[in-house]
Amino acid sequence: MNKIERVKAVLNGETPDRVPAGFWFHYPSTFTVEETVKGHLELFRHTDMDIMKIMQDFMYPIHTKIQNASDWQKIRFDGPDSPEFKKQAEIIKRILDGVNGEALVVQTMFGPFKAASFAFGDDLLMAHAKENPKAVAEGVKTIAEVQQEWANAYLDLGLDGIYFSAQFGEVGRFTDEEWAMLVKPSDLMVLDVAKNRADKYNILHICGEPEYDFKVHLERFQGYPGDIVNWSVKDTGMTLAEGKKLYGRPVLGGLNNKGNILSGTDEAIRAEVEEAIRGFGSTSMMIGADCTIQGEGISLDRIKTAVEAAHNFQF
Repeated sequence: MNKIERVKAVLNGETPDRVPAGFWFHYPSTFTVEETVKGHLELFRHTDMDIMKIMQDFMYPIHTKIQNASDWQKIRFDGPDSPEFKKQAEIIKRILDGVNGEALVVQTMFGPFKAASFAFGDDLLMAHAKENPKAVAEGVKTIAEVQQEWANAYLDLGLDGIYFSAQFGEVGRFTDEEWAMLVKPSDLMVLDVAKNRADKYNILHICGEPEYDFKVHLERFQGYPGDIVNWSVKDTGMTLAEGKKLYGRPVLGGLNNKGNILSGTDEAIRAEVEEAIRGFGSTSMMIGADCTIQGEGISLDRIKTAVEAAHNFQF
């Protein structure tokens, strides 16, 4: 199998010729187009990983001065004709050229509620969500509507799917009822873009925030579209095997994103990869990390060791 066939086998719940792997990390927001493309392609080529995830390391162009909760109804969000989108489109085109059809390529998108948090701050967003949830929900819906335009435009460039970072489901943030009204509808609007297009995929990443100790109500995302699901095992306590039962879909993960993949020995990395595969099985699994690799000293060689360990694993 080639990289595309291998990953598609996992997405279809089949057993690939070898376990595929994919890892990623953030790049400085000050990077030029050239620097961003170079960083992504160096990661892909050096490690021989099986999928390319294009990072989003820029702010969405969301405007409006928020003073009162009612101001959320006045949000403006620039569409695919914006300079921000055009710069990312150029990055995507060059990465697609560099990957040269060898692997599936997906674009990162943050959920609409997270986009609102980036734009206006988490404290203000949470305060207004409690004070006037209807107004905040309307503003977040506006963000989701424009994100739909972005997602469609991304896929029109030739991408294979969207890597969707689903957030704001942390334990202690919202009640089930608040979350179902404020967060879920807008998330589904964006996820439905790839879901409703032929031969396009959603990778569903469920993420938490440090102020909530990264604890997440994973069950809330059970019905979200996603051809493969990723979450933090170390922070939530739910194993990959338990997650497969909960979501009924293939899973991505196995490694602590702040552990051996960041600072461990080759032997420790290989042992962690092998333990993850042995505990889950070679069907419906792609090796990756709990989240983006985070910390000082990120090494392409360590990532390569993890990828090789997945590829070389034998029961």
